[in-house]
Amino acid sequence: MTAPTRERPYFPAPDVVRHDNGVRVESYRRDGTEVRLSFIPPGAAVTGRDLTRARVGMTVRGDLSVTVGEVTKAMRPEHDVYVVPPQVALSAVNPSERETVLLDITRGKPGENYPAPDGYFLEPLESRKFVKMDVTFFLADWIELMIADIPGGGQMPYHKHSHEQIGICLEGRYDMTVEETSHELRFGGTYFCAGQEGHSAENPHSGMARSLNIFIPPRYHRVPKQDEGREAS
Repeated sequence: MTAPTRERPYFPAPDVVRHDNGVRVESYRRDGTEVRLSFIPPGAAVTGRDLTRARVGMTVRGDLSVTVGEVTKAMRPEHDVYVVPPQVALSAVNPSERETVLLDITRGKPGENYPAPDGYFLEPLESRKFVKMDVTFFLADWIELMIADIPGGGQMPYHKHSHEQIGICLEGRYDMTVEETSHELRFGGTYFCAGQEGHSAENPHSGMARSLNIFIPPRYHRVPKQDEGREAS
């Protein structure tokens, strides 16, 4: 195993904060990107405080009512995704009687544009088999999300590509390797892989593992360039 000081860029340890309203947040960071898991108790609300950054998110457990700008949607776990450009407000509340887990990605890098889809929300683009995994894709102009079920014994062979890739374990556990560093990911565990950094994944266990993989820019579904007015962030 590579020394922890070399692990951190690929597999950062989370910063954990508990807010006065009971919301607990686990935050993973590399460069200009942050992955946040918010554990939201019944009736609690969260807001997007930093309007200088873009946000993309989905619920992975429980119910959440999300308002982006003037659009409100009841989000279904692993089905609805919000894409929020800078300078647009976001707020959310857990209307249920059980805890909700929200996975939220914030990003702000010089020179990048973060346009939003019409209405700010995405539904699945397609579901299919991919390298013996069941995968579901979500697509926006600048980002692509892929939920993948990794069966027991399944693997993604070691490879490289120019796209940045970020991944979060949603269920079970699996081994992730970035460059020469390997790490077992469990629920919430996050990896960051820059362009041309080699990586692979393997589930050596008998049970299913589920992961969310994020590609910036989109890798598997190309998005045509939009007009300049649409690209403005």
